[in-house]
Amino acid sequence: MTKKASGQRNSITPALARTPASGVVFHANALLRAASLFVLLLLAGLWNLEGPEFWWDEGWTLSVARNFVERGHYGRLLDGQPAPGGLEASPVVTLPIVLSFQMFGVGLWQGRLVSLICAAAAIMLLGTLAARVYDQRVAWGTLGVLLLLPAHPQLNALLTGRQVLGEMPMLLFLTGGYLCLDAALRGRALWMAPATVLWSLALFAKAQTFPFWLVSLAGATVVALALRRRRAAALVAGGALLTLLARPWVTQAVTLPIAGRTLPGTTISGIYDVTAFVPNLPNRVFALQMILIGGMPALLGLIAAVRQFLKDARTTDSTNPQRDTLIIRAALIGLAGSWFVWFALLSVGVPRYLFPATFMAGPFTAALLHDLTGGFRPTFVVERLVAPLRVARLTRQSAGAWLALLLVATTLPLTVLSSWQHFMADERAVFRVAAFLNTQTPPDSLIETYESELHFLLNRRYHYPPDQVHVELNRRSMLGQETPVDYDSLAANPTHLVVGRFANGNGLYEDVIASGAFREILRDGRYIVYARVQR
Repeated sequence: MTKKASGQRNSITPALARTPASGVVFHANALLRAASLFVLLLLAGLWNLEGPEFWWDEGWTLSVARNFVERGHYGRLLDGQPAPGGLEASPVVTLPIVLSFQMFGVGLWQGRLVSLICAAAAIMLLGTLAARVYDQRVAWGTLGVLLLLPAHPQLNALLTGRQVLGEMPMLLFLTGGYLCLDAALRGRALWMAPATVLWSLALFAKAQTFPFWLVSLAGATVVALALRRRRAAALVAGGALLTLLARPWVTQAVTLPIAGRTLPGTTISGIYDVTAFVPNLPNRVFALQMILIGGMPALLGLIAAVRQFLKDARTTDSTNPQRDTLIIRAALIGLAGSWFVWFALLSVGVPRYLFPATFMAGPFTAALLHDLTGGFRPTFVVERLVAPLRVARLTRQSAGAWLALLLVATTLPLTVLSSWQHFMADERAVFRVAAFLNTQTPPDSLIETYESELHFLLNRRYHYPPDQVHVELNRRSMLGQETPVDYDSLAANPTHLVVGRFANGNGLYEDVIASGAFREILRDGRYIVYARVQR
């Protein structure tokens, strides 16, 4: 990476800053800048928070949170009765939403607010980490990369943070853990204590994070030993071991408020076969398409980071404290790189599954663009772009400038368009359908629907298939397999049926509708409401 004449990058005023005398200390100006960035991101994210589409994934989590607030039951409802949880997010994600509901009332924006706060904090912390690994320009570049370059909306940190998903809380805890590790490597080993807690929370928030986190710390330990930084190796390996030991205790502490307020759940088989281990060729092609559409800046940033890391590891003096920075870089490369490899080779290919990798690769993408543009200098870029026209030769710097222009030109317009559509969206059909069912159907109605967002909004009894059906439906919608689904949607004797995006996309209720058991009474947006035909 491009460096100053002194051999080091400038350092940003991060939330954690190091001084030769006292190691790691807090600086008021750094905290003020970090807090200002957090507030700006939060305010931007609050705009039209209820407008974007209400996702199926959100509905399960919000329903559980609502039930806990209103009934004291941590789980779902089925036919008006308490039922076990299943498809909702981890309690690490759900319980803060419960707190938001208790403070601001039960509603969609109140639930999304928690994820938005996590997103703003995670972006702020990753920028701080980038400043400590690189410099101030790369830190601000990381912010630009996360918000302006993800061409796909599911890869945009702020847009993802405006939905009730487990990714942003997980990334907040994960990034915070790495920031604490950086502080420990710089002189204060006690920072490994909060790192252990934060990593435990991250692994509880999204269990699939575990293998990539483990690769990250294992790789960083090997690198530390190779660089002859035994203290650093002990800190990284010790942090991993302590996290594994602390996980049960952290889990128990988090779930303490819901102890005795849950019901035994059922085991779902085959879920990883349709999400995490999918070697099918069509899904591999789809994953490659998603990488080409939204993951290329992050992928190129990772490749450049590996190349620069190998160079720096060979040239940095073994007694130079900057070698500890190489260990953090190795950890982040291991995390984002292993996640990228899994997405390309084994995942089902859903863009959302690539998001953690592109997020954690943000500093590397920013560092690459920093070097290609001479430190984000427009004059440098223009000069290098036109240089081949003057000398009739494409230099390395000119090629880099053209690459930077290509990356920005192919992603920024799509990002702006998707962000505009997201912030200006007005997907209110779900609220109108819920209002219709709550007011225009008898109080004793039973509504059959697998659109979980309606579960959150309904004041009527509702019914839905067992969770195992979700696996078979995923085989249909994600793997293209015409698998039979053993579910009788009339067994509960519903009075109404609602079909939305999820059930329509996998044909869950096609047979019962074709049988004439229901007649259409309302169509609004992507929802169709049916009433039972009495015979």
